Formats: sequence, C-alpha cells, structure tokens
Amino acid sequence: MTLLAAAAAALACWLAFGPPAPQRLRDRGDAVEARHSRAWLWPTLVALAVVAVTVAGGLIGGSAGASVAGSAALPLVTAGLVWRRHRARAAASTAAREVFDACQLLAALLRVGHVPAAALRVAAHDVPALAEAAAVQEVGGPVGPALRRGGSAPGRSALVELGIAWEVAERTGASLTATLDALADRLVARRAVGNVVASELAAPRATGRLLAGLPVVGLLLGYSFGGDPLGFLVGSVLGQVSLGIGVALGCAGVLWTERIADSGGG
Repeated sequence: MTLLAAAAAALACWLAFGPPAPQRLRDRGDAVEARHSRAWLWPTLVALAVVAVTVAGGLIGGSAGASVAGSAALPLVTAGLVWRRHRARAAASTAAREVFDACQLLAALLRVGHVPAAALRVAAHDVPALAEAAAVQEVGGPVGPALRRGGSAPGRSALVELGIAWEVAERTGASLTATLDALADRLVARRAVGNVVASELAAPRATGRLLAGLPVVGLLLGYSFGGDPLGFLVGSVLGQVSLGIGVALGCAGVLWTERIADSGGG
C-alpha cells in the first residue's frame, strides 16, 4: 500500500503540475522556466507527505491502517491541488483585468494630451501592473523591457505587446494612442471569448468532481441493502487493494479533468 500511495501521489502531482509545452517555455523565457523548476518542490513535498501518512498508518494499524491512511490522504491532497489551481486561475483573471485597465487608462491619458512618460507615471498610481515600469522610468531605465518582463506573469501577457508598442513608439516617434486603442479592443474581445470558454468549462469541472463523489454514494447504498462495504474494503487484502486503487483513480480523474479544462481554457 505504501508503494501504491507513492505512485498515486506522484501521478496526481504530475497531472497537476506537468511540465509546460516547449514552445510555452521558449515564449516566457528563462526566468519563467526557473520559476517552474522551483515549483516542483511543492509537489515533491506533497508526495512525501502522502507516503509518510501511509507509512504511519501502516505502523499503527498494519495493512488496514496503511490503506485507510493513504485513502484518506489522497482526497485531501487532491482537494488542496484543485483549490490551488482555482486560486491561480482567479489570480490570472485579476491580473488580466489590471492589464486591460492599464491599457485603457494609458490610452485615455494620451488622448487628453499627456506625453507617454507622464501618462505612465500617472497610471501607475492606479494600476499596480505598471508599477515596475514606472519605477524603471523614474531611474532612467528603458520602459519597454520592463513592461515585457511584467508580461511573463500569469494573466499579464498583454504587457509584452504594450512593451513592444512602447519601444516602437520611442524609436520611430509613432503615436502610441492608436496602438493602445487597438490593444484595448483586442483585450476586450479576448475577455469576451475567455468568459464564454470559462462558462462552457464549468460544467465539465463540476461533472468530474461529482463523479469523484459517487463511490461514497455507493458505500451508503451498500449499507442500505444490509451489506458491510467498509468491512470488506478494510478487512481483506483484496478490499484494501481495491480501496487504494479506487481512491487513486478517482483523484487522478479529478486532476485530469482540471488539467484538460485548463488546457481548453488557454
């Protein structure tokens, strides 16, 4: 059961934190790749925690204790991973709204006569996404690269386009207002599509979580028919193996559904 729990924990962590596509790594740069490599520390600790709980259960209650401990730890880990992914999606959505507000505010300031440097300084007071670029500008550094660096964060990819537009305007003297208006229009369309996709993916996510809870309903039905399903699952070797495999597959199914939904949502 210890080996089964370790394999299940490793599978769950791979499903939740699998390596990104090579092109995605190339696009985001070395800094993002380094951050992703450091992110593997958390899944490793989670897997070790599941194994430790399973071993502790085995030392206390033998094979039955290991089965129960591992089967209880995996759903808790799965719930934590799903919650973590939900928080990451919410943070990325908030960051995308900040970038959208930044583009709209900069375009409005430029239209009323502000020069780009002054517009950035004013906008940074209201939009945290522009704070780094404004700080770089204050010390005389290049604004474009600072904006592109900010675009490596989840949800802020539009800052890369803003940084490129800023550099082109600085080098050629072209107007930045029209570019910002076009970028804001693209972000509006992107948000509309994202909202539609998120609403469409809500049902598959809910279905995956519902299916993961059906085995509990099955246990209750077994007791209602006069059986003793938990006694079989805990009291026999075949039941213990079945319990471990069933819980591991259920948790893997939830994480796999989340991963597919995240991929479909871009």
